[in-house]
Amino acid sequence: MSCSSSGALLLRQCRFLLPVLFLLLTLPAKAQEIPSLQYYLPDISYDQAVPTPAQYLGYEVGKWHVTHDQLVGYMRTLAAASDRISIEEYGRTHEDRPMLCLTITAPGNHRRLDDIRSRRRILADPARSGKLDPADFPAVAYMGYSIHGNEASGSNAALIVAYYLAAGRSPEVEQLLKNTVILLDPCFNPDGLQRFAGWVNSRRSQALMPDPAHDEFNEPWPGGRTNHYWFDLNRDWLVAQQPESVGRVRIFQDWLPNVLTDHHEMGTNSTFFFQPGVPSRVHPITPARNQELTAKIGEYHARFLSEKKVLFFSGENYDDFYYGKGSTYPDGTGCVGILFEQASSRGSAQETANGLLTFPYTIRNHVLSSLSTLTALGDLRVELNTYLREFYQSALTEAGKDPARGYVFGDSLNGRPVHGFLELLLRHRIQVAPLVRDVQTGGRTFRKGQAWVVPAEQPNYRLVKAIFERRTDFADSIFYDISAWTLPDAFGLNWTAVDRRTYQQDWAGQPLSQVPALEVPVIPVPGPKAYAYVVDSRGYDLPRLLEALHRAKVRVQVATQPFRTSGLDFAAGSLVIPLERQALDGAAIQACLLNSGARDVQVHLVSNGLTPGGPDLGSNNFVTLRPPKVVLVTGNGGANSVGEVWHLLDTRYGLTPLLVEAERFGRLDISKYNVVILADGNFNELSQERLREFVAGGGTLVATGASLRWLRNAGLMGLRLRNQPASGEPGRRPYGTLDEDRSARRLSGAIFELELDLTHPLCYGYTRSRLAMFQRDTIFIETARNPYATPAVFTDSPLLSGYLHPDQSGLAPGAAAIVVGGTGSGRIICFSGNPNFRAFWYGTNRLFANALFFGNLISGSAIERR
Repeated sequence: MSCSSSGALLLRQCRFLLPVLFLLLTLPAKAQEIPSLQYYLPDISYDQAVPTPAQYLGYEVGKWHVTHDQLVGYMRTLAAASDRISIEEYGRTHEDRPMLCLTITAPGNHRRLDDIRSRRRILADPARSGKLDPADFPAVAYMGYSIHGNEASGSNAALIVAYYLAAGRSPEVEQLLKNTVILLDPCFNPDGLQRFAGWVNSRRSQALMPDPAHDEFNEPWPGGRTNHYWFDLNRDWLVAQQPESVGRVRIFQDWLPNVLTDHHEMGTNSTFFFQPGVPSRVHPITPARNQELTAKIGEYHARFLSEKKVLFFSGENYDDFYYGKGSTYPDGTGCVGILFEQASSRGSAQETANGLLTFPYTIRNHVLSSLSTLTALGDLRVELNTYLREFYQSALTEAGKDPARGYVFGDSLNGRPVHGFLELLLRHRIQVAPLVRDVQTGGRTFRKGQAWVVPAEQPNYRLVKAIFERRTDFADSIFYDISAWTLPDAFGLNWTAVDRRTYQQDWAGQPLSQVPALEVPVIPVPGPKAYAYVVDSRGYDLPRLLEALHRAKVRVQVATQPFRTSGLDFAAGSLVIPLERQALDGAAIQACLLNSGARDVQVHLVSNGLTPGGPDLGSNNFVTLRPPKVVLVTGNGGANSVGEVWHLLDTRYGLTPLLVEAERFGRLDISKYNVVILADGNFNELSQERLREFVAGGGTLVATGASLRWLRNAGLMGLRLRNQPASGEPGRRPYGTLDEDRSARRLSGAIFELELDLTHPLCYGYTRSRLAMFQRDTIFIETARNPYATPAVFTDSPLLSGYLHPDQSGLAPGAAAIVVGGTGSGRIICFSGNPNFRAFWYGTNRLFANALFFGNLISGSAIERR
């Protein structure tokens, strides 16, 4: 190489290196440091035979974001190296990642874990707990990290905390392990953590870039917060619809811990939060003693954080209301749930209003709060065990004062929703028994062997109350999450509360110990005279059956009028599968029906097309169905709402949607698809023209929630939204009340009663005209001008449960819950609420499924046109 070329190369290198050198010189020193264990942990001796995180990972914790496979590997290594740890794989995620829980305690306690666990169950049994001394056995902590995958400081802190407990050699550690059992789950959300770690690590520079505009801090939609199907797992504790939740609730109920810690992150410009939260936003079912203990433990957090000069706050912002959250579910079980929120670096180091925030700093604060919790657990062991016993004793006293003495639910079908509800009750160790006599109560009839009874007077009374109650009176008007979740309404059940005068103990048989399996339906074998299969319109699994038939290229028809055949009555919406001119023979069709995975369906075989009532089977009133080819638009709006649809179609119906980001929709060959779904969001990047062409050409567009505003603004649907009343009372208001006034007008989530038109294709399969729907946005629509285009409306007194601002109470009565519009030969089906909310709103799933399978059948004379 010539001298001149060498000089030019050196000049170019200098031009490149000078900015980097400048950044390194000006970046605060703590952004460059790679902390050692001494940065995170107390200065005590540690067992050299136990490998440190750095020895396993090859780097100090905090330099990189740990991936889930690394986390699992280190936890298994610790368990192999220490007699203080046993490890359990308690399940697998949707992406087949292992979910682990470490049990950490003194070796002597490990030898009697079954005895400790069983004695704790006795402590929660008022009939037996008086014989136990709370001082005789260890307290239990359940420590969970990073349930939101992109709040990764928690799981990285778990590496340090687990090492400390495995290797620490000090009198304090030895005494702690003797007096406690620690259940440590290093990652509540493996799939989300992996997704986030991959993003951040792939955008980390050697010289850190702290500018908030940097890619590292701006992950793409949907982000790493959620699990595989984009569910927020920190809203799933009570309903447990995801495998991650099912596993951890089992561990929780097996152990009944005294304290549960839930380690999170919040906005970058915040500091550190620990509970208690806002006093007026605690659910009234939670005993006052719970909050007293939360505050008492909070004094330990304050001391540990203050010693390190960490800025923090408590008693603000966060509530303890919805029992589906990780820090609130424990409060309904005699445990003290504690939420920790650390300001998030969302990467390696980021500039904030409080100075440079580094990832190691966020990790250290979760280590500190973990150790402060464990110190409190050891010191308050007897007090916490005593509270656990008194919680269940007082529950029976409270149940004795409740006007409702029990609850009855069920009907003749008792399909997938009832089965799922029974599983939920047993998952939380709630007593439920079969009804052993016919009962008429609450204006409803329940038949022996077709219904179930939940007595209020049981140790788990508070959870029973939380599951069944309808509440419309509140001490506060602001909610961090939803304000209502009445689960029998959500599951769409026939149910009622039973008052003390009516309820009889002899209604109930022996309590269930396990939920009977849903039986495979009987599918008659088609003989030589077989004419057609007929499937009853009812059944949660009917869409799954229908999709299986479509995949097998079986021609299926739907009845648009009721009919009678073979001595049975069938409603509109029932399916007819002719055995003539099919791609499969009768035996193959029977096998398809049998192997569909559908359970709560009723399939009959008929031998004659002539019907004694209603149209004959060859009538035009039986319409051949078009298999739905579904596009689910992603990349805009709430990932949770999109994920709910994906999960429903994929896991319950076996219908795989095409996932397409909004900005790519304009380049899609839409001719291969006939249904497009817009789930609760703003779709500004979506091609309005392509969508308009799709509908005009015969496509079905299904939209929910906030996407209705976008449809209206885009001119695709002429919706008339009911105007919000003016905010607040006339006159002046204190400036300090601005945030609370605005928050109180937000519909955080409530349950409304609908009136259904049971003759409409969207309502096929329903037998009761009243149905509960969930809504968490003040999108209330005027009924369509076309009298046939509003198949569901809010009743005159629609609020069943939840908070609605008094100024907004006039918006819902008589409003449209579903409006059907269209242009050309296509249909636009609009849901004001969310029919698929968090996968537990079984009751309205069928409305949504009908939109996909039957939406194109809606008459052009029954739609709202612009």
